[in-house]
Amino acid sequence: MTAKNITYKILLIEDDQLDQKAFMRMVESKELPFDCTLADSIAKARKILSSQQFDIIIADYLLGDGTAMDILNTIKNIPVIIVTGAGDEEVAVQAWKAGAYDYLIKDHERNYLKTALITVDNAISRKKAEDKLRLLSHAITNTNDSVYITDLNNKIIFANRAFSETCGYQEEEILGKDSLILEVNSKNIHKPLSGWETGYWHKRKDGSEFPVSLVCSIVKDENNDEIAHLKVARDISDIVFAEDRLKAINSELRSGNTLLY
Repeated sequence: MTAKNITYKILLIEDDQLDQKAFMRMVESKELPFDCTLADSIAKARKILSSQQFDIIIADYLLGDGTAMDILNTIKNIPVIIVTGAGDEEVAVQAWKAGAYDYLIKDHERNYLKTALITVDNAISRKKAEDKLRLLSHAITNTNDSVYITDLNNKIIFANRAFSETCGYQEEEILGKDSLILEVNSKNIHKPLSGWETGYWHKRKDGSEFPVSLVCSIVKDENNDEIAHLKVARDISDIVFAEDRLKAINSELRSGNTLLY
């Protein structure tokens, strides 16, 4: 249900004045957290949307200058709830398949208004979940570290762009492969450091090997059951090269000092 102190900014697209009044009366009588703006046509709705932002749109399917599909086909970032007349359930399902978040079936007694709050809550909750998932997807896709996920059988089920660029595999080449084709654990170059475990080497598609620091996490579902393993690998070739070079210089300096004595 609606969190306290949250008001939803709603655009109601409805050309029937009785339905408009019934909706507004329901909002007022039940003290619903809706800040409503009315539009009685597709044209007016478009004009309003050109200058205002809304959390959700509730649109009657059949309007004087078009249908709710005209809004649904042009508005991509606002949840749309379609309201149809009784007997138009098939139209509502088609709208839902086309991208509507939900639909309400309008009855003569206007009992559909009783479920409006729940429907709005569900639609906005779904939108927030989708936004969060989209943000997470973009973050993982665009990070410079190689991110890959394996199932419980150690088969790779996801790899991000940095993984493909670093290891030389296209996504379709690596999915379903055992992650052991990447991992070379026989070499030890560093001790574990601040959360990242170093001392691992990975192997590229061409067979070349490179040092990585690695973070491994267990992925669990809502029941706390283990469902996958998340691994984040960072190429530390430059760091290792610099350290090796520094060691060589220090060794040369020590040798030079020894000769002086």
